[in-house]
Amino acid sequence: MTRRLVFLAVAVMASVLVPAGSAAGGALPGNVREFMRAYEKWGAAPTVEAYMDLFTSDATLMDSGLAAPIERPRIRAQIEAVLKVIPDFRFDPFTVTASRDGKIAFIEARNTGTVRGKTVSFTTMHRLVLDGSKVRQGRRFWDQTELFRPVAPELPNLFAGLESADITEKRTGLREWAWNAEQPAALVAGTSLRGPGLTTPLSIRGAIAYLERLFEAVDFDLRAGHEVQQDGTSYLEWAGTAEIGGEYPRTVSFGIVERLKRNGEWTLSFDTLDMVASPARIAELRGLIFGL
Repeated sequence: MTRRLVFLAVAVMASVLVPAGSAAGGALPGNVREFMRAYEKWGAAPTVEAYMDLFTSDATLMDSGLAAPIERPRIRAQIEAVLKVIPDFRFDPFTVTASRDGKIAFIEARNTGTVRGKTVSFTTMHRLVLDGSKVRQGRRFWDQTELFRPVAPELPNLFAGLESADITEKRTGLREWAWNAEQPAALVAGTSLRGPGLTTPLSIRGAIAYLERLFEAVDFDLRAGHEVQQDGTSYLEWAGTAEIGGEYPRTVSFGIVERLKRNGEWTLSFDTLDMVASPARIAELRGLIFGL
């Protein structure tokens, strides 16, 4: 397991940030602008062919719920299944951050649609390795539970109660969390946390309790992936495995993206479905949407 801390004091990669409402703005590298125009056009009126045209011929895609990256045939099968089950699916990128050379991009997007008469809305984080204006390697970080809960209301919220709880700070140095040791070493006093299961940001004490809850459910073996930093905003990808405890112990592929803003906002993007549902229920739900 890597020994790197989550947020490094040194600059990692010069980049540009385009805020919500201007995802394809002129500050991005030319190839990223070209890609975002195609991505936004597809998101407004999704089709299978337009989606596949976003990828190179040798592209791979990793996603929450997958054990390993998939190649074009399975990428096509997945999007065909999604658009069949959610014909009103829409995809709206609202933040784009790219490296100066245009090779790496982090994109946040809102996803909406209707499943079995239930409105679904969930946020996804995408880390893309671009070859020109096409995706050569993609990974999506999101909480599947947000998608499935409207049709599977029995799915628990792993972090229920934290937003309103009276959380007291312990004396054991819990601010010294790090992902590599699964202890609180990477939080900065005063930061606020947004993440899966939350509708409002948590204070530092709430964030500590949030991570405690997460670490009770899993043991991580993560390594640092791609990093992008723009003046005031940093993204860091972590990828590896998580050992799930409880009634159905198992090891699953796992990833997290962290976003840290200079104003203290800290956002985590990851999936909790393996932590709150059995393998059989997960297979049933994914079959409903993705046909996998």
